[in-house]
Amino acid sequence: MEKAPRPKVYAITSGKGGVGKTSIAVNLSLTLSLAGMKVLLIDADMGLSNVDVMTGVKASKTIEEVLRGDASIFDALAEGPENLTILSAGSGRGITHEIVSDESEHFRRELLKLEKAFDLIFIDTGSGISANVVDFIFMAEEVIVVMTPEPTAFSDAYAMVKVVTLEKPEMRVGVIVNMVHNNEEAEKIIEKFGEIVKRFLDKQITFRGYVMRDSVVSEAIMRQTPLALYAEKSLPMQSLRKIARNLLGLNSK
Repeated sequence: MEKAPRPKVYAITSGKGGVGKTSIAVNLSLTLSLAGMKVLLIDADMGLSNVDVMTGVKASKTIEEVLRGDASIFDALAEGPENLTILSAGSGRGITHEIVSDESEHFRRELLKLEKAFDLIFIDTGSGISANVVDFIFMAEEVIVVMTPEPTAFSDAYAMVKVVTLEKPEMRVGVIVNMVHNNEEAEKIIEKFGEIVKRFLDKQITFRGYVMRDSVVSEAIMRQTPLALYAEKSLPMQSLRKIARNLLGLNSK
């Protein structure tokens, strides 16, 4: 009997906060869930998490209980909108749980238990290059770095790619450019970014796509409703659907 295929695991991260990482993680997960796939979104931004707020999920158990061994990963899974499953970090705690090596290995084992339950797993990490963030990144097959056109976001994204590449050279690295005004701006940024990464790190990155700047994103966040449900025909959602198709290896047009 053939084994069921393992789910693809993506870590969505950023070199700095404020680039829309969690919004992309939530709405990309929902886009694929709405397409009929079994998707798990893991909120690994402990202490500063926003997935609960964006999706309206109130989980009785969180990722911290799983890390400590106080709950199994199955106990901590919560039902989100449109059949999306969420592993919550809990919102509004403000205190970051520092992961120790035993907890990390325990969580990896727990994650393996979900192999047959999902088609795709997204890990929404914290921002920056702390040990917690890197630990969760290395649980994935590919890290997707979210950046914006701002120079500081560009340099911080490079720092993130550098850390990942130096510690795990074989790790696949994807990039999403968020809050762009048009396709030309996105292509210019990613071309420059790719050249710098290749020149200084000898690393090939994959351009996963871009997301258009639009005030509707802020409106959805203020209403605590995922953009995928609030404005499914908006330009940012059109962009996210292209990214979803890209991740599935489909023609993004």
